[in-house]
Amino acid sequence: MVAEERKEPYRSHKVVIRGVVEGYDVASLEDLKKIEGQIESLQNEITTLKGQIIELQKALNATNMRLERLENFLRSFK
Repeated sequence: MVAEERKEPYRSHKVVIRGVVEGYDVASLEDLKKIEGQIESLQNEITTLKGQIIELQKALNATNMRLERLENFLRSFK
């Protein structure tokens, strides 16, 4: 018989560390709030830029369609 191994389930705990840990600087709560604000600001900018790119793609597609129509119209005179 082979004995079945029992593995302990993975456990995670939320831990807050302040100060210096083994030579590494740990961010303060204020620093984390600033970083969080910067990340949110960047995410908003990215969302805005994505929207602008979508609008530019639509405008480019419309321009290309008009150009194709104009080219076809001009070819009809050959």
